[in-house]
Amino acid sequence: MLGKALALLMSLTTGAAWAETVILKDGTFVEGRITLKTSRSIRIETRFGTRTFALREVDQIIEDLEASGLDASTGFEELPAPLKAVLNAQADYKLKNYQRALARLEPFRNESNKAIRIQIDWLVIEIFERLGRWEAVHRLLKEKQERGTPRERIRAKAHLDLFKSNPEYDLRYVGEKHARNFIRNDRVMLQVRERGSLQNVEVMRLALEEYCEQLLVKDELSVKAFTDRLDVDKTYAIIKELPAGARLADRLGYMEDLKKAEASVYKAQSILGDYGVAFEADLARAELAHLLSVLERVETEILELSPESFTPASEARTGRLTPQGRKAWRERCNEFLAAVRPFMALIDYMKDKAQRHPRRLLEVYKLLMDNHERYDQMIKAVKRARNRTHV
Repeated sequence: MLGKALALLMSLTTGAAWAETVILKDGTFVEGRITLKTSRSIRIETRFGTRTFALREVDQIIEDLEASGLDASTGFEELPAPLKAVLNAQADYKLKNYQRALARLEPFRNESNKAIRIQIDWLVIEIFERLGRWEAVHRLLKEKQERGTPRERIRAKAHLDLFKSNPEYDLRYVGEKHARNFIRNDRVMLQVRERGSLQNVEVMRLALEEYCEQLLVKDELSVKAFTDRLDVDKTYAIIKELPAGARLADRLGYMEDLKKAEASVYKAQSILGDYGVAFEADLARAELAHLLSVLERVETEILELSPESFTPASEARTGRLTPQGRKAWRERCNEFLAAVRPFMALIDYMKDKAQRHPRRLLEVYKLLMDNHERYDQMIKAVKRARNRTHV
């Protein structure tokens, strides 16, 4: 039973939830919601976090695909006919009822809602691949390369590149790598050796996964490569010098490396929507491990500035603070509050990063939440103590 079908549909719709696609002049793209645009820069909230680009880097901005206007609580019977057709065709596709799936989609091939039409187009392409209707597949893929969204162009190129390397449509190579070097399963290898094996959905999936792997290698992207370029001293200096009101994400010295890594993941996930989820989490984990080292260093300095460890001058007979003691006490409180500000900004940035991967980084998120609460209480206590002390 399909039940609450819209939630399933949205899980199948790669990239349709974002508001804009920002295409950069170097050919990469970022998907998200534009939150700020000035005469010099643009800020966009992506699934990786908030990113800022200079306008001189931007080639064009593409508006969001049309939304369905529905939410995840919509029942199947309440869905518009095109959405029902897509969901039913997806079910038929999984059951290998390819002709019936095509028949369901045919009345909606010219659907006006772009997001739904993209789903229909790609489902048709995949069905034609399963049926070995290669001439139609090539025609549709070339149309996507010419007129598709940035994601579609990358996805179409991946399929066309595979066909170019395997003109008989039986998987032999991905790039210059032979199938026997990346397929280890004997059962699948037997399928690969069959004529026209790219018609097989499992074989095509493995070919596209290897294509994505090679794409990341070509881009010289790895978690280790990113980690090796991180410098605790440089990040520490940036945190310490963070101006009041400045956004930490715009100041981090390694942000360009992170953007490059994210751009490569976008490309891979354009080809296979669920590809690279673990890589994203590993990349976030590497960044957080680096920032935890910085956080510990800053925290050590903050604790040394805590007013609790400071004994201001007081009168021997009454124990009351002297005028100089009161002044020194307030100055110490202000020093602590100034030092803790960038520390809290760092914790907030790290919380946001960990929260984006709740399953894999839950323990880190809890640790950061505990620290945020503890220092928030400490800040309030210091402010109260300072304000009670009059010079």
